[in-house]
Amino acid sequence: MKFIKSIFNIRDSKKKLLYIILLTFLLSFIVARIWSIYYGHSIYIRGFHIHHFYFGMLLLSVGGILGILSKTKEYLQAASLLIGAGIGLFADEIGLLLNCTTTKRVCEYAFPGTYDIIISISAIILISIVATSFVGKNSDSN
Repeated sequence: MKFIKSIFNIRDSKKKLLYIILLTFLLSFIVARIWSIYYGHSIYIRGFHIHHFYFGMLLLSVGGILGILSKTKEYLQAASLLIGAGIGLFADEIGLLLNCTTTKRVCEYAFPGTYDIIISISAIILISIVATSFVGKNSDSN
């Protein structure tokens, strides 16, 4: 029971950062998916269709750099927010990326494996949260 409580202990700064990544990842994926399906407005710059995975990569890059260079709690939380949102935007278009890089295939936004990928990414983040519980538990006993 103590171990389960430790998993949900968001007072642990590392777990809090991982929970921020998980929640913003899921939220940005859901918002991007709803927006793309129901509104579908695209951004064009000089005739090029700018997909939201580019914005995801930008957020991932800025969040990663901010996370590496930061020491304060607020900046690390902001970096986690950017990383989570970036992963969500990128993962939302994973089907498009996989379909459009194959010769003679029509680029399709809908991809049957998208939700498997989302579940896998979520599982990896959750496993990381659990792993920090083990690491924290073992380091406390030393």
